[in-house]
Amino acid sequence: MSLQISIREGIKTITRNGSLFFLSLLVVSISLFLLSLFGLVTINLYYSLRILDEKIEIIAFLDEPADITTLKSNILKIHGVRDVIYVSSDQALKELQRELKETEEVLSIFEENPLPASLRIKLDADYRNAQGLEDISGKIMLLRGVKETIYGGELVDQLKKITKAITAFDIGLLLIIVFSVIFVIFQTIKLTIFARSREIEIMKLVGASASFIAVPFAFEGFVQGFVGGLIAFVLTIITYQIAVVYFFGELYFHFWWFFFGDIACGIIFGIIGSGVAVQRFLK
Repeated sequence: MSLQISIREGIKTITRNGSLFFLSLLVVSISLFLLSLFGLVTINLYYSLRILDEKIEIIAFLDEPADITTLKSNILKIHGVRDVIYVSSDQALKELQRELKETEEVLSIFEENPLPASLRIKLDADYRNAQGLEDISGKIMLLRGVKETIYGGELVDQLKKITKAITAFDIGLLLIIVFSVIFVIFQTIKLTIFARSREIEIMKLVGASASFIAVPFAFEGFVQGFVGGLIAFVLTIITYQIAVVYFFGELYFHFWWFFFGDIACGIIFGIIGSGVAVQRFLK
């Protein structure tokens, strides 16, 4: 059977059964949209957790005066240290005033800036845990010019535990949603093909080959999946824009990942669903 004939027969199948096609398309679109929406939530959840993880750092308060250049050089030699940023006392005061505007009156009672100069030590990912923070902090405290270090080790461990729990829950929920979406799409396509079982039986009686019967249905599944994925993608963009404007202000969204992901899932589910359903009537 040529591709041209397959497409022509597929279009005839769609036009002859328009109501069933659009009902199935609606279910496919909504199912893919829910999957895409969960993907959007999941990506932003992991993005937020990654940002929190990257903010884990050690702050070293300095004696006055201190040789900043030598101190930074020595800290950078410590295994696990990624970067060292110097924050002067004036800069620290400006940051505090910017973050907590209500502290201006409190800080005004001091004749001099009460905040010491400090170094912010950024760590490699493998050392962003209580043990890694403690080990590196201990080595930093041995250096001349360092008065005190803070790093919140217990809080970091709690954050890691929460992250693992959220990840496990998210993976479990993802599997449930994926299998639910696949089940709903397959069942919907199967029901639409079952409603045309008489049409398939007649084609078999007049001697139509299995490929002549199956390929148009596969083409219909392709169209349903492609259009359904496109609709799901548009709905995801609309939801994203609403969430950004009215709720969150900023969300991570990769246009092409969602575009190709929605359409690819739709096409795969549509073709496989149609193929599996039609094979039951060809046996």
